[in-house]
Amino acid sequence: MTQTTTGAPRIVLLSAEYPPDPGGVGDYTHNLAQQLHELGVPLLVLTGVGAAQDEPFPVWRRITSWGRGLRNQVHAALQEWQADALHIQYQTGAYAMKPAINLLPSRLSVPTLVTFHDLRMPYLAPKVAPLRRYITRLLIEGARHVIVTNAEDQARLLGTAAPSNDPDVYQLTRPLQPAPTLIPIGVNIAVSAAVERSALRQQLGYTPQQTVIVYFGMLNRTKGVHTIIQALAELPAAYQLLIIGGMAQTPPDQEYAAEINQLIAELGVAERIQNVGYVPAERASELLQAADLAALPFLDGAAYRRGSLLATLAHGLPTLTTRPHMQLDPALHHEHNIMFVPVEQPAALAESIEQLATSPELRQRLAASGPRLAAAFRWEAIGDRHLKVYSTYV
Repeated sequence: MTQTTTGAPRIVLLSAEYPPDPGGVGDYTHNLAQQLHELGVPLLVLTGVGAAQDEPFPVWRRITSWGRGLRNQVHAALQEWQADALHIQYQTGAYAMKPAINLLPSRLSVPTLVTFHDLRMPYLAPKVAPLRRYITRLLIEGARHVIVTNAEDQARLLGTAAPSNDPDVYQLTRPLQPAPTLIPIGVNIAVSAAVERSALRQQLGYTPQQTVIVYFGMLNRTKGVHTIIQALAELPAAYQLLIIGGMAQTPPDQEYAAEINQLIAELGVAERIQNVGYVPAERASELLQAADLAALPFLDGAAYRRGSLLATLAHGLPTLTTRPHMQLDPALHHEHNIMFVPVEQPAALAESIEQLATSPELRQRLAASGPRLAAAFRWEAIGDRHLKVYSTYV
């Protein structure tokens, strides 16, 4: 049995997503909770109502609405758990586009920490940019401390980032105090035991002669899925696309999903695309191992806040993605541990896919270096850094 760390604060992790529900933030919260539990931190996961799964720590599926009544439900859970702090896992859209979560820190008696998994502002309605900025600022300023998952978002909150061309991204012109803590995400999809790859590919309907390109992640315009579809149309029929987790949860994402479906029909590539939707982590790992390469042409550049990127690297999948907007640590190097492609250029993506597919030496080099890079994102280190933040700010 895990022993409680002496003096460790009692933490409630609040997340709108949690397994078996789909979502990268939910997977992250599960892994973080597991690691904190192993470190002896007394913790509770608080999430929305729904199906439960066995965990070695308590998971309360009690939140019936992310709008009206949220404060009362969270307050009651904090009181019952005798919590010392609330730690919100926040990502735009996860909380049903309702501002109640942004108001929560200022309405509770216990200190609140917030991990921003991105700094995209919530979609409320057209032409309400000032309101979107205001409610985002409320959550940032109401928190006892802010955690970010990547250097780019850290720079945005320190006021040192270059002005963004994306109107949906929140950015400060003067530094947040206290300065946000950078704690990267870990690999959410562990590499499962070795699979019989040829049998799995046969089960999925792929022949040895076909090249299977995998896209892993939810449907979102920033993920560049439309570029993959357009590139597929330019490639020979032997190239197939496997989509894992291709779901749309928010209204803007659902609109994008409809555009993707229309694009697939217009280009006549439906028979070359297999979308398995959301699957459990172990199955996702098996499917990743069945692919030949991964395409993740993010519109906003590669970043380590993308769990899908870490997952493909950890699985030794040669991965094509777009250049990051700033230097990453550890660094990504073209044709060493990654293959860079330009943003929204289907022809260039198709050409790079063919180059990778027809170069065994290049594939082997990327496949070998990816897991070494992903090893930098160990959950043990992530847990230790959270424990340090808790001891400082709680």
